[in-house]
Amino acid sequence: MGDFLNQRGYSVCAPLLPGHGTTPEDLNSTGWADWYLAAGEIAERLVEKGDPVVVVGLSMGALLALEAGARIRGISGIVVINPPLILRDWKTYWSRVIKVFRHYVPKNIDASYKEMEKQGRFAYDRIPLRAMVSMQSMGKDVMRRLEFINTPVLIVQSGKDNTVDPRACKILQRGLPPGKNELLQLPEAEHVATMGKERVWLATEVADFIERILGVGSDKIEEADKWPGPGGGLA
Repeated sequence: MGDFLNQRGYSVCAPLLPGHGTTPEDLNSTGWADWYLAAGEIAERLVEKGDPVVVVGLSMGALLALEAGARIRGISGIVVINPPLILRDWKTYWSRVIKVFRHYVPKNIDASYKEMEKQGRFAYDRIPLRAMVSMQSMGKDVMRRLEFINTPVLIVQSGKDNTVDPRACKILQRGLPPGKNELLQLPEAEHVATMGKERVWLATEVADFIERILGVGSDKIEEADKWPGPGGGLA
């Protein structure tokens, strides 16, 4: 998606957050304050430059995007993809207790997980429970701050998300100031919608949302529409 938006004429910054891209042990030594500090500092710096800034996040990144929108004045728009405010697996709500006895639990490595690995996705094969609990705490903080978000929000919901309960997007819609948000539903997408078969549709809708809220058009639409996304080939 970053490549797609760049081809539409936008500068893109995708920071590697603390604890990510290394080891599960590294992630378990960090928390949401660390993740937000890394992302928030960049967002603040970009806003201070005076250019329009739109924050886009997937899953936990969606919570960071909302947190930034509530805390930083001057953000022009927010895109949240499958925000994990309610998780499907009820066992995740025991993480706070389980983490006392176990630091990690294995992930379910299914066919779609392996397919995304082939496309270049890097992901841990274990869930660090301390980090999971911290993410859940961030979700609660985000819900308390929704009223302070006064910028347009595009909420994206995958129809086949096995991680996030679809009620999460409805709760988010109700919590945000009225008239400031819109919902995009992707019927065939799974949790990592940015790498799924509807990734081109998603990226196009995000670009259109940005152009709509900024009141601008793109002179690179033709080139961007040829973007194959990970794995090659249009969806």
